[in-house]
Amino acid sequence: MKNKNIITIETSLGRIFISIIKNNQIYSKHINSPKSIEQKLNMLIEELIKLAELNFSEIGLILVSLGPGSFTGIRIGIAVSKAISMCTGAKVLGFSNFESIYNQFLTNKKKIKTNKVEVLIKGPGEEFFKKKFFENKAGKKNYLITNKELVSENSNGDIVLIGNFINKLKIKNYFFCMPDKEGYLKLANKVRENFNKVKFKEPLPIYIKEHYAKKKN
Repeated sequence: MKNKNIITIETSLGRIFISIIKNNQIYSKHINSPKSIEQKLNMLIEELIKLAELNFSEIGLILVSLGPGSFTGIRIGIAVSKAISMCTGAKVLGFSNFESIYNQFLTNKKKIKTNKVEVLIKGPGEEFFKKKFFENKAGKKNYLITNKELVSENSNGDIVLIGNFINKLKIKNYFFCMPDKEGYLKLANKVRENFNKVKFKEPLPIYIKEHYAKKKN
């Protein structure tokens, strides 16, 4: 990677959160519940570039969230990442919100020792997206579960649950955990360490359930 500066873009968890990692320093900006994601995202990126005292040409890697989460947010984040890549030559690498939430958990909850973690992301209606992690490794499957299924499954005391929603269901062993700049720094450092092994491919949204827009086709 010629330029080691990294920008992260996440627009699919009911907010815009972007960060720039420059010389192991991290700069970040965010807006909760934006009305116009695309307009606000471009504005925040320009502000953050100035704050970090960078030029767009000095960005070497773009990490963008592929979801799961807001379909519109995912689509806009990917489109903006591709546009920056076309202008700068920076490579684009997608990551899942499961990864970013899990990395934030590792940063926040260092004293909690467990081999079993389930990441939950609020989905549409009464549904949740779920992924299992065991001994710091992500499972291959993604799950879609309902409120009732989540509550009924929540009986195993050795599993820690983490997610991006307030615990109104009174789930046991649950920790609220939204990705912050420390979590994204941890994620970016993992990519840096394994950069030569990374296989870059077209960033595509993570579909755990077929989107209604696809069903109409």
